[in-house]
Amino acid sequence: MALSGAGRARRRSAAPARGGALLLGALASALGCPAPPELPPAPPRQPAGAAVLPACKGSGCSQAGALIAAARAFSDVRHDYLLDTSSAMVPGRGLSRSAAGVFSPVGVACARPKAELASPAGAGAPAATSGTAAPGAIGGAGALATTAAPASASATTAPASAAATGAPAPGAGERAIDFRYVGIAVDSVLVGADVDLPAYFSAGGTLDRRRLRLVAMALVADEDPQFFDPTESVVPAPGGGCACGRATHFIGAVKRGAMVAYETDVTAGEAHGTAMGLFKARLEAGDRRVTMTSVGELAIEGVEGAPVAGAKGGQAFGALRLEVKKAVPLAYAIYPVADVCRFSLAEPEIAPLPVDLGVVPYGAAGTAQALITNRAQVDVRVTHGERTVEVPAHGSAELTFSWTPEGETAGCERQTRRDTFVVQPKDPASPVVPRERAVVVPLQVTTGMPTFSKHEPIATETGRSPDYGRASVDWTCPAGYVVEQCEPQLASCLSSTGSCNAEGYRLTAEATADGRGCAFRCTGPSSSIWGDHGCAYTATMVCRLGCK
Repeated sequence: MALSGAGRARRRSAAPARGGALLLGALASALGCPAPPELPPAPPRQPAGAAVLPACKGSGCSQAGALIAAARAFSDVRHDYLLDTSSAMVPGRGLSRSAAGVFSPVGVACARPKAELASPAGAGAPAATSGTAAPGAIGGAGALATTAAPASASATTAPASAAATGAPAPGAGERAIDFRYVGIAVDSVLVGADVDLPAYFSAGGTLDRRRLRLVAMALVADEDPQFFDPTESVVPAPGGGCACGRATHFIGAVKRGAMVAYETDVTAGEAHGTAMGLFKARLEAGDRRVTMTSVGELAIEGVEGAPVAGAKGGQAFGALRLEVKKAVPLAYAIYPVADVCRFSLAEPEIAPLPVDLGVVPYGAAGTAQALITNRAQVDVRVTHGERTVEVPAHGSAELTFSWTPEGETAGCERQTRRDTFVVQPKDPASPVVPRERAVVVPLQVTTGMPTFSKHEPIATETGRSPDYGRASVDWTCPAGYVVEQCEPQLASCLSSTGSCNAEGYRLTAEATADGRGCAFRCTGPSSSIWGDHGCAYTATMVCRLGCK
């Protein structure tokens, strides 16, 4: 059955899933001139808990280039967060969001944390404190799913701690990640996969220099989700719903995680084209103005890329894997004021986000589960495809997503798509606003051809002293593949029986030490007076998809 708010306190929480902007550091104290877009200036010094690393060069810049490519897979993943490593924000404080997506504080509290529900006697261990990380699957490559079903989704009420199919089990010391993101930030605002820079230096702006960031971040799962009640400042609005002065949103609970950011300053005279274009140009030029900053400790794997025939853009990248080695207070969630209205159908939270189905070859079906948390004050009915599940107020349930990727790339390919589920009040007569919500869920998968095979006839010349080096070949699987079979077929040597493993002949086929290729060798006798010798066979190599 679906989990109630009390039972949900011992489950991992979901990361919020609403679109918006990400602010780094402190909020601007007030909106400036009405020039679009209004952005708070970059902080003059690094926030507490941040470490500045040497200028981007060598392998550091290589990783930055790979993150630029990885950002495309996160173009549909957006969320409202305030990044603040000092934990100085006040949950419940009101915020005003401008048309440009910039948040500024207002002098009123719109919400207060809901009082914790007492655990029933004999319910087990007490709930963990907010921000405590729980073991679980980290987004990235995983085991191959074998379910043979078309792309679809179903709803279940499995425990939130159940591992998602297609996601790998975490190693010792790893933390479950509810939210992953790679993208561009201008000054303090996360703007998505890319942005046109001239707009940030338009007429009426007050800054002639901006801080450009390429951000990779991950927030770990909470075991104790935080819900909110309205304060006395929230009153009915004339047109329906409720209002809290000038506030449009309020600050939610603190989130723990880690972040890596590549940073560079841009002046108005340099602001031409897109942010990604400028980053690429500076990285290719080895510009030492690109530096790297880390908050907490975030390990990034799977960003290595290698040219692969047939891959889009000439490269194929493995699944991006973010591992939080050290989580610190990093961000605060942001929610609309409407979420605390009495009859509001608040948008549910989804975790993890994005939903990663792991490594799934073309033509196979992969599945993964996501936890849906109902933030509304009323019980709801969630419909996904042909399945429906009921979720109590402040409770949670799981949805299972399926996807069968298609393609022709001989290498690891990252694919994304959108899925949708509908939320409605359980009681059709409930006077909630809106009457229903269609919630978009971004899905990711790492895919490619299931196998890659190569066959080629190999032979020496026939003679008294043949060159056996011509019968020795080394093959390598395409990037993202591991060797499954190395076999010589149709072997024929000039022994009395034709065997290639008798009378001085020896034919071998072995996997290389790194498991990514085959080494074929054929040796045999030689003579200076009489007799012919030689070796012939068909080398066969089969590689299977093995993206990390």
